[in-house]
Amino acid sequence: ENAAIPLHLDVISASGGAITEDFDNDGFIDIVTSSWFLDDQLHYFHNNGDGTFTEQTEAANLNGITGGLNLIHADYNNDGFRDIFILRGGWWNDYGKLPNSLLRNNGDGTFSDVTKSSGLFSLYPTQTAVFADFNNDGWLDIFVGNETRRNTEKYPCELFISNADGTFSEQAQKAGVNLPVFAKGVVAGDYDNDGWMDIAISSQGQDNFLLKNVTGEKGKPVQFKDVSKQAGIVGPVKSFPLTFLDYNNDGWEDLIIFTYDAGVSDYDNAAYLLQQPLKGEVSVLYKNNGDGTFSNLSGTSGIEVPMAAMGFNYGDVNNDGWIDLYVGTGTPEYTSLVPNKMFLNNNGSDFKDITTAGGFGHLQKGHGIGFADLDNDGDQDIYEDMGGGYQGAAFQGACYLNPGNDNAWITLMLVGTTANKDAIGARVKIVASLPDGTERSIYQTVRTGGSFGSGSMQLETGLGKAASVKEVTIQWPGGATAVYTGLPVNTYVKIEEGKAEWSKVDHSTIEWQLAPAAEMDHSMHNMH
Repeated sequence: ENAAIPLHLDVISASGGAITEDFDNDGFIDIVTSSWFLDDQLHYFHNNGDGTFTEQTEAANLNGITGGLNLIHADYNNDGFRDIFILRGGWWNDYGKLPNSLLRNNGDGTFSDVTKSSGLFSLYPTQTAVFADFNNDGWLDIFVGNETRRNTEKYPCELFISNADGTFSEQAQKAGVNLPVFAKGVVAGDYDNDGWMDIAISSQGQDNFLLKNVTGEKGKPVQFKDVSKQAGIVGPVKSFPLTFLDYNNDGWEDLIIFTYDAGVSDYDNAAYLLQQPLKGEVSVLYKNNGDGTFSNLSGTSGIEVPMAAMGFNYGDVNNDGWIDLYVGTGTPEYTSLVPNKMFLNNNGSDFKDITTAGGFGHLQKGHGIGFADLDNDGDQDIYEDMGGGYQGAAFQGACYLNPGNDNAWITLMLVGTTANKDAIGARVKIVASLPDGTERSIYQTVRTGGSFGSGSMQLETGLGKAASVKEVTIQWPGGATAVYTGLPVNTYVKIEEGKAEWSKVDHSTIEWQLAPAAEMDHSMHNMH
């Protein structure tokens, strides 16, 4: 059910980002949205915990913070409060020489722009970046994928390494990642299970990149090596959103790269329905072989559907323990009407298109997507920015409330101490016990999801028909490993690095207050 209107989340925006996260640590997930035009205001919606949201943009000191095609978030300074990074200038070539913005969460309900003082000020066009601890020092770094196109200046990618004091030093050239590519998506993950975070880049119109972290030892300068060709992930050429994820629960991070080709999108959508040959490329699921290489599963994965993918994130919408995919679609043209797509994971074998059956086929142009359990009932809801690239294509966002299911679940809230506070990059193995006495393993990594949208970092994990959790094994960033046993199902659990015991967190479930249409006041919900 799309409840954006009755929940007063129906802010009208153009193409933009979305974050679903608890910014004030009150136990309820809030929502932040952006819109890429420079006169479009950022919006912050506070989850009141009583079935309503209240826009608190002004109270949060965010008035005048505008623009942003994409948003990411993390606790960059390890103070226990999640911060926001706004990305600007993507698609605009030389006109996109705009600063990004780092908004520090002050912990009192307000944010402060610390872009310059943190060392992040630059004037390169971008829409994609990722937080990760690339040197395993316990502080999050930032990799920014900038956009260099033919006949433009060169805008190389940037790598900002944390100085462990709230500031950053740019070290892309030293690390070997100052690539002049047309980066449309960047993600971080440990694809080879060596304990060091690697980087994948989708580069529109060019080969994609897999950059292996070869730093090897704490205290050494960060170094990367291009292993794209050896790994076998250079295509597709017309790439856009991507992600690392373990789709088949084998303990190895796989890679999905979706395609975007505005030139043939409308033709291919019709051709696909008519079962005619396609002109463009299809999206690719790369299965990790566990030996440094990937297998291209095109033709068998189920995601080979023309859709002009832009926004993307993932979660487990039916709590069966298998990761599902939601894709925001469309091109800037008004005539381009492509349903947003939901793909249900079929027990790790392939994906099934459940767009129509699940009610996810919104025809507006989907961009930033965030998965999160907005009402603390154990299943994941979804917020999505639905605006297009033109002023006339602005549209209200969508908020899909999950109707629930009978499957078990557990939400793990990890807190780093030696590792970064958010535990971004932590690898988690959950062994669940089934009623018939058998066991199954589910693998998760702490991150905000795919490259276009920023979801909650608490591990909202479906367990299927599990009766209990036998054990949880956590490999913390930096190498420490811990095992916990006896965890209950259908509850929130907090695990702090270095502590031998887990603790149960009591989160009250929300009953949504869905106002009748006649009572709705939309006076505040505009682009500016």
